[in-house]
Parts: sequence; structure tokens; C-alpha cells
Amino acid sequence: MKTIKIDIQQYFIIIVLFELGSAILVGLGMDAGRDAWIAILLGMVSGMVLFLGYFYLYKQFPEQSLTQYLQILFGKSIGKLFGFLYLMYFMYLAARVLRDFGSLLLSAVFVQTPIIVVNALMIATIVYVLKLGFEVLVRTGEIIFSLVVLLGITLAVLVLSADLLKYNYLLPVLGQGFLPVLKAAFPVTPTFPFGEMVVFTMLFPYLKTSKKSKALTVGLFAIMLSGLILSVTVAMDIAILGGHVATHVYFPLLAAVAKINLGEFIQRLDALVVFTLIIGGFFKISVLFYVAVKATQDIFGVKEEKKLIGPIGIVLILSSIVIAANYVEHIKEGLSIVPHFIHIPFQVVLPSLFIIVFLLRRKKLKSFASSPSTSTE
Repeated sequence: MKTIKIDIQQYFIIIVLFELGSAILVGLGMDAGRDAWIAILLGMVSGMVLFLGYFYLYKQFPEQSLTQYLQILFGKSIGKLFGFLYLMYFMYLAARVLRDFGSLLLSAVFVQTPIIVVNALMIATIVYVLKLGFEVLVRTGEIIFSLVVLLGITLAVLVLSADLLKYNYLLPVLGQGFLPVLKAAFPVTPTFPFGEMVVFTMLFPYLKTSKKSKALTVGLFAIMLSGLILSVTVAMDIAILGGHVATHVYFPLLAAVAKINLGEFIQRLDALVVFTLIIGGFFKISVLFYVAVKATQDIFGVKEEKKLIGPIGIVLILSSIVIAANYVEHIKEGLSIVPHFIHIPFQVVLPSLFIIVFLLRRKKLKSFASSPSTSTE
């Protein structure tokens, strides 16, 4: 039934690249001030709990993706309605991330370029790769991941060598108590980026059969590693810029690395950061783009996924432009409105409903859970 097969190593790499994606770009958890790194760790733990729920549903329907087993849980009509809502959610996330990286490139590199041109170039590249096949994307991820790790280590060593870290900026830990950290953490950091792992409910069925027993452990480890990287990165941003500055710049990591200056020779390394962030953005948008294509296939019964890639790409370009009037509004919406009114319903409320319905109908649905004949493809 499935032609795409993802190895466990590719699965791990795609999760890490997806999780870091746009989260490493913005000041995640900065409402907690100098304790933002703790807020991210709290979000990571909560995100791992959410992932357990997503994986539980997958284990009940190991041959179906989210938009397929919803039609088993609720029947075709209601199931397709829920699937359509998730399709809109996936496309909305893709448009938001595309806008994030379009804004980054405009501010750092292409200052006079219209954002629609930058976004269109990104989508054109993704369309080309996806038309070659999702397996090409994940194999590319394996190659690129090594480069990202190398760049990350290099930048960390240069930051340490430049003696930019002022650890007193991180003190006192929990100086205002634990409540401000909790308020900053919830619901933002559990839902972004960790709760966005709901996207992988569309990809779980494509794991190689021999590796599926390791999928839960590897997935949790990938989320934990991503959370630790994000936490350390935010702590580094604060230790370099100070809590006040880090919370008031659009791209804290970019501003922090721009301060590297070794012997008036090694400097202006923000270009390396931009390159690394573009890679993360490319893979996150690509995954969201692809699951939107697969959801469209399942809901509307389109057999050829390649026919959908171009039209959905155009929709994403236009959506990324109209999603907000400017980047300030875009970030404010993404960190204050979206977590409450969009992420929570799709990442917490609806998956909880699906689990409850499954438990109530378990006996009746048991015969469908592992039957390939129930696929809607």
C-alpha cells in the first residue's frame, strides 16, 4: 500500500530539523526573561507527553495516517471534515513558517527585495524536491544534518573563544519565582514547536516495518535533543545580549552571533546563522507542505500527489503574504494568539477527543485497526 519508506535514522533527523526549524529563529519563551531556557525545558517535557498521545493513536491504526483513521473513527463524512480541518492547520503552519523565513532573509540579506519573491523562490525549491519524491527530501536531510551539526559546533566554539558569554545575565535563576516561568511556558512552548509533532501522525505509517518498534523511543529522544538545543541556544542569547535586549530583538540568535569578533579577522558570522536557519526552515516547510499534500489526497481521493504540489505551493505563497500586515504583527499573533486558539485545539483538544472515541469504540474498531483494506488511498 505504501510506496514511501523512511528509515529510523532519517526519521530522527527529520524530527530534529523540523523541531528546530523556526523555533530557533524567534525568541522562544522570552516572556520568562533570563529564565526563558527553563520555560523551553518545561515545554519540551509537555511536548513529549503530547507525542505519547499521538503515538498511541498511531499504534491503534499502524497502517493509516491521521486523515485516514479519522474516517474509521467517525465514518467518512465526519472523518473527512476533521481531516479537512487538519489540512487547513497544516497549510496554515506552512504559511507561517514561510513568512518567518521570508522576513529573516529580508532583514538580513535581501533588504530591498519584495517578500513575495523570496517566498516564491523558497517554495519553488521545495516543489522541485517534493516532485522528486519525499524520500529524496529525507535523504537530503541526512546529508545536510551533518553540515548543520558542524556549523553549530563551530559557532559554539567561536562564541566561547570570543569570550562573549556573561553568565551573570542568567542570574539569579528563578529570581522572580516559578510562576512567571510557568506563565511564559504555557501554552506557548509546549505547542510551539513540540506540539507541532502532531504533523508526524501523517508520516508514521511510512516508517520501515522493521524499525517501527523503535519509533517511540527515537521520537522522544529527538524531541528531547531538540529541546535541549533550543534551551542552550536561548541561554546563550541571553548570556551574550542580556535579558532585556534578547527579549526585544526580532532574531536573538542572529544578533548574538553578529557580536563575534576574533582579532578583527573572524567576524560577521551572522551569514552562517542565516544559512543554517534557512536549512531548518526549508525542511520544516517541506514536511508541512508534504503532509498537506497527503491530507488533500486522502480527503479528496486524488491519486497523483504530483498534481497537487504546484497548486498547494501557490496557495502557500499567497497565504504567507496575507497572513499578517508586517513581521511585528506576525510574531505577536504567533506567540500570543495562535497557541491558545489554534495550537491547543489541534494539538491537545482534538487528539484527546480521538483517543476517547477510540476507547469507547475499541471493540468495534479493533478489526479495522491493522487492516490495509480500510485505507482511503
